[in-house]
Amino acid sequence: MNRLNLTLDIKPNSVGQRAVNVRGSLTVANLIATIQDKFNLDGELTLMRQNSSQALAPQAGLDQLGIADHSTLICLKVSRPSGTLDAIQRAERKPFSRKFTRVFVREQNTLFEFDLRWQPAIIGRLDARDPKRNRLLAVDLEPFQDSPTVSRHHACITETNGLFYIEDIQGRNPVYLDGKKIKYGERVSLTAGAAIKVGEMTLVFNTIG
Repeated sequence: MNRLNLTLDIKPNSVGQRAVNVRGSLTVANLIATIQDKFNLDGELTLMRQNSSQALAPQAGLDQLGIADHSTLICLKVSRPSGTLDAIQRAERKPFSRKFTRVFVREQNTLFEFDLRWQPAIIGRLDARDPKRNRLLAVDLEPFQDSPTVSRHHACITETNGLFYIEDIQGRNPVYLDGKKIKYGERVSLTAGAAIKVGEMTLVFNTIG
C-alpha cells in the first residue's frame, strides 16, 4: 500500500508543523477530519499545496492529486463573510426567534442587565456625535467606569435558526469569549453562560426560552 510522508503546516490555533505518514489513497476530506479531531479545531478547514492558493478537492485522494512524498500541505480555516457588517450598514433591526422570551447579558461586576431586543445587537458605547450609529446599539457601556477601553461598535450578537453568535466588528480592540480571542469578522458560537470580554469589562450571556 502506497504511503506518503507529509508535513502539515496547520495555521488554525497556531498548531504549527506536524509530520504525518498517511495512505496515498486517503481523501483530502478524511485528512481534514483527522486534523480537526486530533487538534480539536472548529470551523471549516481547507488544505492546499505549499506556495499555492488553490484548495485541494475534498473528495479526491492524495495520490489522485499528485501529492508527492515529503510534500508540505498548508491547512487553513475557511473564512466566509458573515454579512453582519452589511446588516449594520442597513441599520435594520430584526427580532430574535420567537422561542426566546428573553435574551440578555449581565455585566459581571455591577450585575447590571442589558436586554437584547433585536439583532444585530451591538455591544459598544453611545456615539453622541453621530446618533445614526446608535440605532443597533443594544449594550451601551458608556456609563461604566471601564468603558473607555470599549469601542463605539465593539462586538455584535446575532442569531440564526436558534443558534447565537458573537463577532468582533471593529478589529482594533480585542474581543474575548471565555478567555479566547475572537478573530475579526469571524462569527463564533455563543451559548448561555458564556463570558464576553470587551476592553476591561466582562458580560455574561443568557437566554430564557
